[in-house]
Amino acid sequence: MKKRKILFLLLSIIAIVGCSKKEVEEPSDNTYSFRYNDDYYTIYMPYKKGVGNNYVVSSNVVDYDINKVEKDLIQISSNVFPVDENYYQEGQYLSETRLRTLLNRDNLNNIADMTISGKKIKPTVVVGIYEKNFLDNEGKIKGISLGLILNPYQGYGSSGNYVTINQNKVIDIGKAKAGELVKYLRENFSLDNIPIMVALYVEASPESNTSGNYLYYGVTSNNDLTFEYLDQKNYYMNNESVKKLDSKNYNSFKNFTNKMYSYDKTMYVSGLGYYSGNHLSKLDITITKSYYSYGELLYISQFLSENMANYFKDIKVVTEVKAINEVKAYIVKEEGETSTDIFIY
Repeated sequence: MKKRKILFLLLSIIAIVGCSKKEVEEPSDNTYSFRYNDDYYTIYMPYKKGVGNNYVVSSNVVDYDINKVEKDLIQISSNVFPVDENYYQEGQYLSETRLRTLLNRDNLNNIADMTISGKKIKPTVVVGIYEKNFLDNEGKIKGISLGLILNPYQGYGSSGNYVTINQNKVIDIGKAKAGELVKYLRENFSLDNIPIMVALYVEASPESNTSGNYLYYGVTSNNDLTFEYLDQKNYYMNNESVKKLDSKNYNSFKNFTNKMYSYDKTMYVSGLGYYSGNHLSKLDITITKSYYSYGELLYISQFLSENMANYFKDIKVVTEVKAINEVKAYIVKEEGETSTDIFIY
């Protein structure tokens, strides 16, 4: 039997594990950490809910996965604002009221009319802004990350009809609007010389079974943004793009899923793969069902542990076992390892 480490902990495990890795001086208040990718951010306490309330411009053409947008923004942010040097806080500058103003046609969506495929449209390209803050141990702002959601798919006429703006044009608009947004923040808040990162997320086609991705990001300590291409894309593992890109891991995930369903057909299994170029670097798996008994939770955690190692030996895999929206177990297998760490809450 493969080696497993099973830790029976309360929810405070997150605080214990996360804070043990911190090298920066801890604030006097309690702090709590969450695990993302290879490391931890510590949440600055007292916790403050983001003031933007996830406000977005509604669309009758395409929707996007808000959780994925935010998780990917945090991942990109960790390359700019190291997790062992910064505390994390939800966005505190761009309130819902400010977002409504910024995203209207008089501001970031003040874009010239376009004619595409014979249809004249008044485009709304910037449909959402997500903000993350990074603080020092005294609670002072050290950096800001912004995710701009860009929509190439512009509806017209009756519901469901749309035309597509060229992606290069959409990126150019996003870069220009990112500069306007950085200027707005510096002019309206005391943020001189504070590093601001802006990442551009392009929505996927309404007819695609893939999700959108962040394609470019830029960082500035003034108002000048220079963008770099992000050679990384994230795909749900059961879609055709992964089948074409990485048939080996596509089939492994399919077999893994079938194995899980053979145990319990009431579970929902999803997997999100993180690709750098054509290489799968990490896999997040989520297992959801309505209820687990304690004994079943122990068994399924061990069952998952063994099968993660069997199907994904050369990949880092993080699995969350959820009952609706509550995490019941967290299982981590590092790249190239057959052993796993199991956290049961």
